[in-house]
Amino acid sequence: METHNLKTQSNIIVGLFLVIIGFLLLLRNFGLFHFNIGDLFRLWPFILIYSGVRMLPIQEKTRVWIEMAVIILFFIALVTLPAISHHQNFDMQFGLR
Repeated sequence: METHNLKTQSNIIVGLFLVIIGFLLLLRNFGLFHFNIGDLFRLWPFILIYSGVRMLPIQEKTRVWIEMAVIILFFIALVTLPAISHHQNFDMQFGLR
């Protein structure tokens, strides 16, 4: 029963991730939140991090907390990246333009 409950928690995390991404894209379409779709693709390493966390041989409860932390960091990066990427030194330093 506990395994089913933890699997449900993991599904909730992934579901919330998709809902929040959809909500941010909707806000972008209405002009209330400004970022480029390309900013999402700049954050592709989070896919590797999230996948790696899913594969770790740790307790499911610990994994769920780490997954939540990775997703929170993803959204922090998503919200701050547009402001940071407009700074020309950042773009030139990392070859983003």
